[in-house]
Amino acid sequence: MVDEITLSIDGQEVKTQPGKMIIEAAMDAGKYIPYLCYYPGMKPYGACRMCVVEVEGERSPPGKPASCTTPVGEGWKVTTDSSELKDLRRGIMELLISEHPHGCLTCHRVELCGPTDLCLRHVSVNDRCLTCPKNERCELKDTVRFMEMEMDTPLTYNNRHLPQGVKDPYWDMDMNLCIVCARCVRACDEVRGDSAITLQSHSGRTIIGTAQGTSLLESGCEFCGACIDVCPTGALVERDYKWDKAVTSITSTCPHCPVGCQMTLEVNKRDKLIRAIPDRHAAANHGQACFKGKFGLDFVNNRNRLNKPLIRREGVLQEATWPEALDFVS
Repeated sequence: MVDEITLSIDGQEVKTQPGKMIIEAAMDAGKYIPYLCYYPGMKPYGACRMCVVEVEGERSPPGKPASCTTPVGEGWKVTTDSSELKDLRRGIMELLISEHPHGCLTCHRVELCGPTDLCLRHVSVNDRCLTCPKNERCELKDTVRFMEMEMDTPLTYNNRHLPQGVKDPYWDMDMNLCIVCARCVRACDEVRGDSAITLQSHSGRTIIGTAQGTSLLESGCEFCGACIDVCPTGALVERDYKWDKAVTSITSTCPHCPVGCQMTLEVNKRDKLIRAIPDRHAAANHGQACFKGKFGLDFVNNRNRLNKPLIRREGVLQEATWPEALDFVS
């Protein structure tokens, strides 16, 4: 059995393992291929077609295959950024954003505008990226920027006019921003083994919901937040501090149990913990957490929480340094 496969990606020789998808080999080699439905650690899906590539070589697939569903082949020559591929991806993206607010996505002033500024393109305040809770962490926005979408993309889009889901605890759902990549459904099913949410039809359109149309509480949802962490848009978002922007992040260990889940903790400009994201590369949890680790760390922001150790001296608790406290208990 072959232990290693050699192929060329944009002229760069890449060695990888048999069975890996082209997009995985490219990422390992530091090559970026745009994608929206693919997510590391989940099965290939091939829904968005954003990661199409050109492949030449013996027994290579015809046409423009999706790199997330195409295993590597020995001696293949893979092209990821030809002018034809760029045009094809732009066409695919125009289809995706035809049902998503995109006035800001295709505007060159997106970094200069404020949420209350007068928009020269007459984009509604509710449709602006700046008023989306995932503005600074939106993969769709990053992908549109990378693809250098032109401003001649029609501003009109087909608004689904669906009510926001705010009845369940911990997180909000806005299917008007969903691009139906199915990441959330697959994370719930493949990774968590829960199957609390699924793809369903609503007036002839595919949206995300529960199988029986029940609430998440009734569907068996564990509220682990895995669906939120993989969502590339603002369709699924944490409710608490949803509008806050993180200015820094730190890696820490969840304190709720002995498992030792590693979490990336995002902090806003007021030094408040606003969200916890499981570390995908941590050996203990591999990017997963329970509802306590994901949504139960707000006690860190409590004003009554002790920030310094206290030592009882002569019957009175007094502030001490950490070395003093450790020496005292040792």
